[in-house]
Amino acid sequence: MNVIKESKEHLKENNMSYCEHLRFASSHGIRCIKAGLLLILHSIIPALFPKTGSILVNKLNQSFTDHNDWLDLKTKMKKFENIYRS
Repeated sequence: MNVIKESKEHLKENNMSYCEHLRFASSHGIRCIKAGLLLILHSIIPALFPKTGSILVNKLNQSFTDHNDWLDLKTKMKKFENIYRS
């Protein structure tokens, strides 16, 4: 298992630079940690943050959907650039 090679393949498959991936993945991780803490508080006091779980899932789903659409567009633009430059 070559972690560096697999990481490069993952970045290539997702058409992202390392910095783009770092920003995307870490921002989602921070959002999940924040929501996790709020859900723990909700588990102790049910009246607090009653919709946090569903809101998080919906926001993350929308974010990944938007991101995948952006990656698809980015890939199409690169293909067009290659055709145009040929």
